[in-house]
Amino acid sequence: MNWRALFKPSAKFSVLSLLVIGVVIGVIGYFATQQTLHATSQDAFCMSCHSNHSLQKELMASAHGNNPQGITVSCQDCHLPHDPIKYLIKKIIVSKDLYGFLTIDGFNTQAWLDENRKEQADKALAEFRANDSENCQHCHTRIFENQPEGMKKIAKRMHEMNFKKAEDKRKTCVDCHKGVAHFYPKG
Repeated sequence: MNWRALFKPSAKFSVLSLLVIGVVIGVIGYFATQQTLHATSQDAFCMSCHSNHSLQKELMASAHGNNPQGITVSCQDCHLPHDPIKYLIKKIIVSKDLYGFLTIDGFNTQAWLDENRKEQADKALAEFRANDSENCQHCHTRIFENQPEGMKKIAKRMHEMNFKKAEDKRKTCVDCHKGVAHFYPKG
């Protein structure tokens, strides 16, 4: 192969037309990628693999699915980062889960979830701890300094005491609020 040919303009097309074609393909690729990422981040997509699990019912019965403010949290709010770069990395990492869905016998059953719930929950909790529960704090912004009026006095005091600790000594949200949206098994 002649490497110089890669850097010379085409014999059939001008440099400008090649540039325009490249930009058009790039823009189409970008928007197709964005649409795909958006579509695969919706609850309907998540439930296509978790349809026979109780996860959505658990969420809807929790404070994150049924609350006086009328706010319903979706899967992506808790399980996907809100930062665009971290989001893209996470989407690439979790694409392996599709392989698991196709190869794990009985994955889409409540029995599989019940048998593997603690292991799966512990993986999710470890991830929340590793990023200081940044997805919790995305919605519950500045909970340490700006506490809601309806928060109980003991909860306010616990948050204040935790915030006064050195950053490396603080607990993160899931250390105290484990099992908020999904049932956490005992034992």
